Amino acid sequence: MKKTIYLLLAFAAVLVSCEKTEKEDVVIAVNGDYIGTLTVNYQETDYETDSVKVSFQPNEAGDSASITLYQVRFVPQMPVTIDITVPGISVENTENGALLSCVQSIPLAMGGEYPRYTVTGFQGEVKGEEITFSLVFGSYPTSYRGRLQEE
Repeated sequence: MKKTIYLLLAFAAVLVSCEKTEKEDVVIAVNGDYIGTLTVNYQETDYETDSVKVSFQPNEAGDSASITLYQVRFVPQMPVTIDITVPGISVENTENGALLSCVQSIPLAMGGEYPRYTVTGFQGEVKGEEITFSLVFGSYPTSYRGRLQEE
């Protein structure tokens, strides 16, 4: 009986020593500039703008980020292009990339806040060399799909 117990204990010790060590928290979501297509739904019509640059900037801990859209004209009637930043996006790192979400955020543009175009329902993903997200700017459903820009 003692031999059986010793064998079981020895076997358990071998199993424990062979277990993989717990992975360190690796920040998968990294700074990156993407080029892609922005689609805005305005008065029940989708307006697509190609070659839109988006910068993804996670914080040091990798658990939140901001996204900046550069030189954006949301609809053809818009007289100017602007850079607009969406702060306060939650980042959840996964094995394949990162999930992005934000219930509500006041965007920043031209040196100030734009509460009229409060962002709601932000959902997205960074996976490999691609980023996708959708949100509502004020009352305008918007989506983006881009690919990591080569340096």
